[in-house]
Amino acid sequence: MKNKKSSSIDPEIQQFISSIMIGGDEGHVSEAMLLNTQRERAEETRKPWTEGGPPADSEDLFIPKSDGRIRIRIYRPEYLQDNCPALVYMHGGGFTLFSLDTHDRVMREYAQRSGVVVVGVDYSLSPEVKFPTALDETAVAIDWVIENSDRMGIDRNKLAMAGDSAGANLCLAVSLMFRDRSVPSPIKALVLNYGFFEMDSKTVSQKKYGGPGELLTTEELQIYWDNYVGGTIHEKNPLAFPMDADLKGLPPSYHVIPACDPLADSNLRMVEKLILAGNDVEFSVYESATHSFLEAVAISKLADEAFQVSSDWLDKKLNS
Repeated sequence: MKNKKSSSIDPEIQQFISSIMIGGDEGHVSEAMLLNTQRERAEETRKPWTEGGPPADSEDLFIPKSDGRIRIRIYRPEYLQDNCPALVYMHGGGFTLFSLDTHDRVMREYAQRSGVVVVGVDYSLSPEVKFPTALDETAVAIDWVIENSDRMGIDRNKLAMAGDSAGANLCLAVSLMFRDRSVPSPIKALVLNYGFFEMDSKTVSQKKYGGPGELLTTEELQIYWDNYVGGTIHEKNPLAFPMDADLKGLPPSYHVIPACDPLADSNLRMVEKLILAGNDVEFSVYESATHSFLEAVAISKLADEAFQVSSDWLDKKLNS
């Protein structure tokens, strides 16, 4: 474990938080605010933080699913090697917000630092659709990447997944799905950044960092869970709540855990459960970082380090 010790939020990360929280409580999701307004504001406040960074050629494609199609975005880094690894990336946003655009720089960072082709998945958001739609679309995207690996110039035997927050949930849940198929899972490694694996409002980190005025509140998290599974028969499904799943036999995983995050205790519990289940697990705790801090990489040394450490781990797992 690597710790970055501090008694308060890193000032560079705080600058990022202040910029996306303009308007105070208007920066939060609430039941009173229209959903389209929430999404528009989320896109607007994140846009400056997607600019700059490493170059990568990208293209948007639509891939078929049983009842429509899914948009994906493919990133190819500079100096791309033939038959290179691939990384399927799932953005966060509580299953409710954000898009390929809000996480454009995050995906370019991974493409360039790890030397992989990154495939971002624009999965359907809640509450318009409920679980398991986003999860099923994740599985469709992985199957498409495998089926089209030769055309894409990637090695189908070197496929990883990464995601943040709700995206980390989808990565872990789809790994459970593929583990239980009759053929070996194609997923060789997982990078799970501040994952949203359960709805436990009673942890110490929730009480300390999830109150009013914080970047991510416990109230918001409950709204996200309700959007995703509320009112369905799936409220106790371990594929929606991976903390309750049988976690044996999963790919190696690396976890980025910011300590100033209401989800910090939950992430540490997930690490412990994965290790107890016999999995290969590594993690780093950043004591002065918050939820979403990787998006501050334009100015944050901590985010830069977290990207590099997780990218180096990914390169080691896929190429050793």
